[in-house]
Amino acid sequence: SGLYHLPPSRVAAVEALADRDRFCLMKADIAEQKSVENTLSRLGSALKFPIWYGANFDALFDCLCDPDWQPSKGHVLLINGLARLRTSDPDDFATLIEVFQAVAEARRERMEPFWILIDTPARGIPAFPEA
Repeated sequence: SGLYHLPPSRVAAVEALADRDRFCLMKADIAEQKSVENTLSRLGSALKFPIWYGANFDALFDCLCDPDWQPSKGHVLLINGLARLRTSDPDDFATLIEVFQAVAEARRERMEPFWILIDTPARGIPAFPEA
């Protein structure tokens, strides 16, 4: 499990691997979102969070760590369009990255295959390894 940067040129290969391994593959395109509130709301819609999702960082963490959310033997989340948030609100972008890292760590501790792949480079986030 982990949080990685995935260049657009590698998306098709990752989608094929997720399909091969029968992992839950979910995509969220948030390119048009300028604020963290809109970004979190869009993530909730795209990732089919439960009705109680409050579109805040704590709720994002709770939903992504919930074993009953999208039950599967593994998950791959493709998050596209974070560059605009990184530019318009670098502090909230950094907090979002921290939440994604905490989710990946929690899933790793439970030995659950769970990858969050973002198309926008971020400090301290490695590139997704070659297959």
